[in-house]
Amino acid sequence: MKGQQQITPIQLSMLFFIFLTGSAVIVIPAPLIGNAGNGAWLSLLLSFIGAIALLATVLSLHKMHPRLTFIEYSRSLVGKWLTVLIGIPFAFTQLNSTAGIVLDIGLFMTSSMLRETPLYLFNLIIFIAVAFTARGGIELFARMFPMLIITSILFITVILLLAAGHYDIEFLLPVMPDGIKPILHGTYFSFLGFPYSELVIFSMLLPFVSNQDYVSVKKGMVSALTFNGIYLVAVTICALLVFGPIAGDRPYSTYEVARVTRFDILIGYSLITTSYMKAVITFYILYMTIVHLLKVKDPNVLIFPLALICFLFSLIQLSLGHARWGEHVTVAEPLLKLCSYIIPLIFIAIIAYFKKNKKRAAAT
Repeated sequence: MKGQQQITPIQLSMLFFIFLTGSAVIVIPAPLIGNAGNGAWLSLLLSFIGAIALLATVLSLHKMHPRLTFIEYSRSLVGKWLTVLIGIPFAFTQLNSTAGIVLDIGLFMTSSMLRETPLYLFNLIIFIAVAFTARGGIELFARMFPMLIITSILFITVILLLAAGHYDIEFLLPVMPDGIKPILHGTYFSFLGFPYSELVIFSMLLPFVSNQDYVSVKKGMVSALTFNGIYLVAVTICALLVFGPIAGDRPYSTYEVARVTRFDILIGYSLITTSYMKAVITFYILYMTIVHLLKVKDPNVLIFPLALICFLFSLIQLSLGHARWGEHVTVAEPLLKLCSYIIPLIFIAIIAYFKKNKKRAAAT
């Protein structure tokens, strides 16, 4: 499949920015402010530093194995069965994330715009769109998504500028009224949970770059991560400027900012569009993970059954209730991603480092 589907380093960087920003620009301010209060933006800065370290690890492994995905070079480094042991929670967490992204779209629509519409109907429609887009391949959505993310970011920026008349700088102070612990709590959520720990799974897409220009890939991904960090900090600060600490009590505080300007339809469009794009990318990574883990000969047969499984899993998450789902996102999901993404990445990086040094010593 890698021989048939290729993208440029610029397209990869755009997909990386979309993947990190996605629904986070709408969803993350409220729970982050709820955890960290006025210091939510400091939590994002700390998380950004950790994200740079994670990205450096992913890129160093890619430099050592430029034509292989995370699953493929894990197999070459630690063997088949240990890779399966790593790959099962790796894939399950991607399944959980894909279902959760789509569930967030439905919860937003049924709680703010279309209250009488069944939630499962939104989930079904989005998953059908996700499946057909993923079936078109990475070349298709790498060309399609940049225009969508540009319009979404433009709309959100316009909303934040229009809301400037409602900003109160005093809402940003004091930054740490309860000390450093809330800041660290917010960092725990935004780094281990959403969105920065998820950049690990982007290692499944790096081999699709056409010319394997490592320098261009590195510069593009670092730039995308930097712009993402700046934008998330800006959106979070704007939510604080309008609502203060009570922004954490509003499930979609960016949408509430838009309601103040009476242009909330633009935020609705942006949330649906960015969440759809992030769902497609996450679903495609899940698809590639299973294909490489099981060595499937005809990968296309997996697309629609996998989409059905994700849809059913979203219904299971829905059955837990809105409150339990919120608790899962803020408490359980960071631990799940720590064990499924970050620890396996560090383990594989250590093995790769020692094997590289061993080969170098043997050569000398």
